[in-house]
Amino acid sequence: MYLSIRRYKTDEERVGEVMRLVEDRFLPRVREIPGFIKYYGVDCGDGLVAFINFFEEEAGAERSNEIASEWVKENLSNYFPLPADITAGRVMVRGEK
Repeated sequence: MYLSIRRYKTDEERVGEVMRLVEDRFLPRVREIPGFIKYYGVDCGDGLVAFINFFEEEAGAERSNEIASEWVKENLSNYFPLPADITAGRVMVRGEK
């Protein structure tokens, strides 16, 4: 399993609107990527948001970053003036209840 974490900074009062846009317009695109497992949008506080994607294969995580970069430029550039801070890799340890 592979994951990608994309972090962005925005105005704190815009976080809810960003999350709604991502859920309604972006998430459906990510779900279509082969090997999609799950997706989380996280309000980290102080206007910092993180989007965590899980995929069966590395190619899915890479593709999600490509799509996100394009989509953010086209749809959220006024919310995110700086590019994403991206961390990606293979999940080595996991625990679930």
